[in-house]
Amino acid sequence: MSFRGGGGGGAHKRRRTGPGGAPKQQHPDGTHIQHPFVAETTDHCETPDQAYKDIAPILEQLAISMGKTKETIKIYDPYFCAGSVKKRLGDEGFPNVYNECEDFYKCIKDGTTPEFDVLLTNPPYSTKPFDHIERLMTFCYDTGKPYLILQPCYVYCKDYWAACLLKRKSGNEAKPFYVTPSMRYTYRTPTGLRDVKAGALSTSPFVTFWFCEGGEHRDAIVKWWCEQGKTICPGCCLRLNPKALPRKFKDSHDDTRPRLRKKQREALKRREAKAAGLDPNRRMKRKKGPRKFNRGDAPHRKK
Repeated sequence: MSFRGGGGGGAHKRRRTGPGGAPKQQHPDGTHIQHPFVAETTDHCETPDQAYKDIAPILEQLAISMGKTKETIKIYDPYFCAGSVKKRLGDEGFPNVYNECEDFYKCIKDGTTPEFDVLLTNPPYSTKPFDHIERLMTFCYDTGKPYLILQPCYVYCKDYWAACLLKRKSGNEAKPFYVTPSMRYTYRTPTGLRDVKAGALSTSPFVTFWFCEGGEHRDAIVKWWCEQGKTICPGCCLRLNPKALPRKFKDSHDDTRPRLRKKQREALKRREAKAAGLDPNRRMKRKKGPRKFNRGDAPHRKK
């Protein structure tokens, strides 16, 4: 997701700001990034390497279907955080990436967005007053270009997503598909972009997966997936309809999400605890009844 020295002696700490009053923030390598837009600090998170590894084979097949190669396909990521997108996609063999420190919405207004073959991004998740995801989906609807967007699971339950499934302004028919990972993605804020402790830089506030639009190329991608993709992307699933998504990737407001029985919920909690490196048999809740205090724990109580 991108948009992405203190003084001593009791001196007043002055807040650094960049153009337009936006905070001037520090890049992981020690330089400073001046974002030309105002953004929520919680939006400053970068897409994990595993997410790019999961989507890279599908991106390659999209390029082949377009008659291009990994080196020539033009990729556009409109949201800038700390500039690691180019390197990470470059490591997967995609060097032709446009991801610059600029105001995406101003570029739309001025008509200065670059030419691209596919939009690949992980947008900021904040809502009012920014509404990043809704505005991004409107842009995708207007352009009619293929996209691969890493978003929270609740998006497919929103009205703006339903609007994107209608026939495009370009006349192209919307043909979405969804790619879920083997494990829940965890995002990390680059050092210096949020004033929090180091342990709070990693976060996973929502279940996320890839929302994809292939247009006329979708059928070729699905055919490749059935023949080879399953083995190339172990653990990932490709679905053509949200109703077919694995249960753990369905939104809680989805009526098709099956409800687990008590034993199934307990087993799921144990698996999640084990995956997180915790004791799967730990007690989740204390027993009912008055709490017992050891001597000295509650000095205000009468003996």
